[in-house]
Amino acid sequence: MTTPRVFIIRHGETTWSLSGRHTGATDIPLTSSGEQRIRATGRALVGPDRLIVPRNLAHVYVSPRRRAQRTLELLNLRLPLPWVDDDDKQTKGEDMKGQQEHDCAARVQVSESVREWEYGDYEGITSKEIGEQRRARGEEEWDIWRDGCPGGEYVCLFPSCVLSIIFCSINSRSRKTKDHNTEN
Repeated sequence: MTTPRVFIIRHGETTWSLSGRHTGATDIPLTSSGEQRIRATGRALVGPDRLIVPRNLAHVYVSPRRRAQRTLELLNLRLPLPWVDDDDKQTKGEDMKGQQEHDCAARVQVSESVREWEYGDYEGITSKEIGEQRRARGEEEWDIWRDGCPGGEYVCLFPSCVLSIIFCSINSRSRKTKDHNTEN
């Protein structure tokens, strides 16, 4: 049995991440450079002799944001993706080639628990612009971990999202181990 590991992979580059704009709920697609970099990351990290061995994955969580799902597609983990149908495989051609042969039995779950931070009033603006707004209101320098985002996410909710994913992963692994032991 392999040692349990957790991999956290952020989505590829978008026009907003490139320009420093905070992106949460807005579903911005990857740039072509972002797609190329994720493909290269997949080639470097994914494979039977690499850091991420697809057949050893038990569970994959992905944000409902399209940029995150596209990132997962481009990593080429060779697993069934719930949002990809046969028409998508035809349209995306080379990008979906490895996905057609499922070497990975991991369950893919689209989950709000791993979605991007909700920036609320700060959605789509840069940290510099946030600082200017806060100075104009006489507020101290912004610290997302202390201040959160007005109209957005509360910092105190972040740990519960992370813990829920960890507990779900442990339960998923326990069920997989129990099923394996029952079969033998």
